Amino acid sequence: MFYIDNDTVTTDKYDMAKFMEFGEDGVFDSLSSYMLYQIPMLPIAGYYTLRTEENRPDMLAFNIYGDTQYWWVLMWYNNFLKPQDLKVGVKIKYPSMSAIEQLYMAASLNQKVIS
Repeated sequence: MFYIDNDTVTTDKYDMAKFMEFGEDGVFDSLSSYMLYQIPMLPIAGYYTLRTEENRPDMLAFNIYGDTQYWWVLMWYNNFLKPQDLKVGVKIKYPSMSAIEQLYMAASLNQKVIS
């Protein structure tokens, strides 16, 4: 299981590239990612109905968390594959910021989250 690459330098703390192993073939391996495996299992903190964020996961993340870097967390959590899955009126679920942060810290420490 791959936890986190703390040596990856990015502008976003939650840059998806930090949570996937970069293989010898030059491709990221999402299947071995602890973070990606755990995100769908986070408890639901609330629901949000899209109003103006159609096709804009970055704006959706900003409206929920006040920060655009969580866009991919929301997409992964709701099993959306592309921005076009975000349509006005769609109701999504989202995890709490503290649950995301706890998962990040667990990945940083290379340990499993204790519920």
